[in-house]
Amino acid sequence: MLDFAKKLGAHSSLTAAQIETLHLYRRVLRGEITSKEAAGMRTPHPVKLGTYYRVLDQAMGNLHSSIWTALVGLSLGLVRVEDLKRLIDHLPATVELDEPRQEELLAVIEAIVRSIVTQ
Repeated sequence: MLDFAKKLGAHSSLTAAQIETLHLYRRVLRGEITSKEAAGMRTPHPVKLGTYYRVLDQAMGNLHSSIWTALVGLSLGLVRVEDLKRLIDHLPATVELDEPRQEELLAVIEAIVRSIVTQ
């Protein structure tokens, strides 16, 4: 799922490091690894725990900001709730997609996003 998240991230305000940190943070929340281990697993090079938390904080801030941004679009009538629901319905829950399906899904998402924003 990390691979697909990174592909989605190319169209977002999140950096690759932030996406990887969020993925590792999810593993921390599930109790699979500790925060210190997560910092050590960052690629291409491990980072210090403080750097891990700084990047995590930035990533969480970007996620919060993105949700608020979507709400602004909704409140201004530039984005419709049903369009956001349609977009979300196209996202896989937890199933890992093979490469061709990822590309196909990205194309569908791109088309939906384009239609939502340019209406």
